[in-house]
Amino acid sequence: MSVKQILLGFLPWIAFSAISTRVGPGAVGTAALLALVLAAVFVARSVARGQSPKLLEVTAVATFAVMSAWALIDPASDEVLALYGRGGAALVLAVVLAVSLAIRPFTEQYARETVAREYWDSPRFHSVNRRVSAAWAGTVAVMAVGHLVAGALTANGAEHTGYLVSRPADLILNWLVPGLLIVATVRYTNRVVGEHRTENPERVAR
Repeated sequence: MSVKQILLGFLPWIAFSAISTRVGPGAVGTAALLALVLAAVFVARSVARGQSPKLLEVTAVATFAVMSAWALIDPASDEVLALYGRGGAALVLAVVLAVSLAIRPFTEQYARETVAREYWDSPRFHSVNRRVSAAWAGTVAVMAVGHLVAGALTANGAEHTGYLVSRPADLILNWLVPGLLIVATVRYTNRVVGEHRTENPERVAR
């Protein structure tokens, strides 16, 4: 399993978050459109390689297509999307990743690229990916809550002091906490995958 590929799968979400929150109202529609294009490129890349599009890619296409259309059809919603779009998008992703645990953990799509086909249906393979996928789902869920809280604090601060009150919250909830969570989850993923490879070296395809 390539952690790098998993992180690339999150790139449309990261791009949307960075552009929409740094630029603010007036750029949410553009940010969603750019994220949609980026996700579509990833889907096309998967298809070109003869692979099924990844769950992260498909979810990004659907999420940002809806958000782009919403911003285009209702320009008045731009400020709301600027405040809560980041958290809403992350919440949608967290729900999709959580649901995947009951069907097929989303990281299995990445793990299959490095594990021999004969082991794809093994209990061990499913167990490892369920642990890793659950960690990522939890991380995204916590990030979503943080983004929504930051949006609410920003809206409240805007009403009273022109956004000044929200700056510490923005730094902590939108950047510091997500960064620490991602680093911790990457380390956890590497540790779990490393343990599996140590215990079952013959199962790794390359």
